[in-house]
Amino acid sequence: MRRRDVIKIIGGLVVAMPHTVAARQPKIPLIGYLALVPPTAIPGALQSFHDELRHRGFVEGQNIRIEYRWAAEMNKSVAAELVALNPDVIVAFATPPASAAREATSKIPIVMVGIADPIGAGLIASLSRPGGNVTGTTALARDLGGKLLEILREVVPNINPVFLLLNPQNPASSLQLGDIEVAARSLGLQLVRVEARGPDEIDAAFARMTRESAKGVITIVEPLFIDQRARIADLAQKARLPTVFLRRENVQAGGLISYGPSLPGQFRDTAIFVDKILKGAKPSELPVEQPTRLELIINLKIAKAIGISIPPSVLARADEVIE
Repeated sequence: MRRRDVIKIIGGLVVAMPHTVAARQPKIPLIGYLALVPPTAIPGALQSFHDELRHRGFVEGQNIRIEYRWAAEMNKSVAAELVALNPDVIVAFATPPASAAREATSKIPIVMVGIADPIGAGLIASLSRPGGNVTGTTALARDLGGKLLEILREVVPNINPVFLLLNPQNPASSLQLGDIEVAARSLGLQLVRVEARGPDEIDAAFARMTRESAKGVITIVEPLFIDQRARIADLAQKARLPTVFLRRENVQAGGLISYGPSLPGQFRDTAIFVDKILKGAKPSELPVEQPTRLELIINLKIAKAIGISIPPSVLARADEVIE
């Protein structure tokens, strides 16, 4: 072989090598995150998500990317914007984002979190066999709404009626409301619904409860009420109004009592689902998980501030007491 032919071959290899190396670089997985509220609304929950991903070998900015999208008015166009990025998996927090994501794609895996009734919402076929491209965790255990009512009645024995703060635009409200209505009938209690569809309606909701001499309120599960937790806590304290929530985040912000599944725990489980899907598991074959442990959180500092005495029987059941 002539010398100049050898030089041509070597030169060709040098030119081709960068392309070959680039082609062998592993693709960095992309996670899409879709919610009604910004990530700053639930920092503890997302920290648990990141911690579990890191435990499983995924670190954002190194070997995994995350694109965040949120909008108080969730619709298909918001989800479509995320789907257009072609993520490997979408994490959807709450029912409206999960429904919007499912409407926008039937192929990209979706891991739902904070969903009250995924079957009723048409997201899955069943808990054990989801089918389709959606799996994840549910937010509500059976009769949880009724248990919230029972706890409030223990704290305020002569309460009647019971006020309910809810967002009627969230499909999850109806499921929890149904449990509370059944429990209220059995206890002979009346229920008064007070609606807040956005942040600008929360002040008016508490003003109405004050005018109508409310003695206690149950706040129906709703991302808006987590995002506005400090504001809600402040209004409840000014009205000296006992409040019972589903999420501990509301009590940590100054609410009185919460009883329900841990949101950080559910986001930790979400990371486990994401890990399985990135490693080849199909959403249709991953059973949806229900809450297995509910936690009772009591804020004694707030109880004293609003003049409420927590019965020893309730305190004895608490998983955490804030003093």
